[in-house]
Amino acid sequence: MKFGIYSNSSRDIGFEVALKTAHIVSSKGAIPVFDTDNIKPSDIGEKDNIKDIIFGDFKDCDLIISIGGDGTFLSVIAKYRELDIPFIGINKGSIGFLTEIEENNIADCIDRIVNKNYKIIERIQLLAKLYDKDNNLKAEEICLNDVSVLRGAKPHITKLELSIDGEKVEKFYGDGIVVATPTGSTAYTLAAGGPLLMPGMNTMLITPLCSHTLQNTSYVIGPESYIEIDLGEFESTPIICPDGRDFPEVEVNDKLIIKKYDSTIKTINLGITGFFHNVRRKIVARGSFYENSQE
Repeated sequence: MKFGIYSNSSRDIGFEVALKTAHIVSSKGAIPVFDTDNIKPSDIGEKDNIKDIIFGDFKDCDLIISIGGDGTFLSVIAKYRELDIPFIGINKGSIGFLTEIEENNIADCIDRIVNKNYKIIERIQLLAKLYDKDNNLKAEEICLNDVSVLRGAKPHITKLELSIDGEKVEKFYGDGIVVATPTGSTAYTLAAGGPLLMPGMNTMLITPLCSHTLQNTSYVIGPESYIEIDLGEFESTPIICPDGRDFPEVEVNDKLIIKKYDSTIKTINLGITGFFHNVRRKIVARGSFYENSQE
């Protein structure tokens, strides 16, 4: 069994956790693999004497371990999603909604994986396509979490028209709209007052941001539906943000089409805690983290 190990060097200083994980993987009779796009032999030097590490790529790995926060986890998925193998994360971020493993229980978690004591969660993804006023494709992106359409640098109201399956639904005047997967329901959507969806659900979620209206409702739609957001005319250029990544600058009368992507992302669930218990625990921990970090 081969474990791909990817580490965010700004979180995992000196690749300390990556090397610790590689030691544990090797001790369980499996093979740790470092992608040389991420960790090179020269990055380790004399720090370690693991003989079983393979330096290469992840194409023959059975799973990939991401070391960092949720941003790292999303970027690792974006980089390796086409390999169609399961992902799991070790939390080295602030809280880590998407990371299953804490630094103090790596050995136990690796043991569970080696002994196949886990289940796979199939998480849907979004495909976002941006078109100009003449219906020419400008850009597209695949997302695991969400696609946000946000007001620009100036605090002007953004006017967006939402359609679902070709039917006009509503005009939103406010800070924007977030379209999320169930995975993304614990991210920006949660902060905007949207509902929590269990990660294996096959639905999409639309939540307005600071909508200037007497009604501020989220929409939950099925997997076969598609979403159209017409940007119309604007004073300040809105921003489209897919999973926190950059997207081309929008122009007047551009439109964004979002639908479920054809394939899912597999993540490993070790069953240590339930979904709702985990969300509650991490929301509480987020407050403690920021309070403690300011002391």
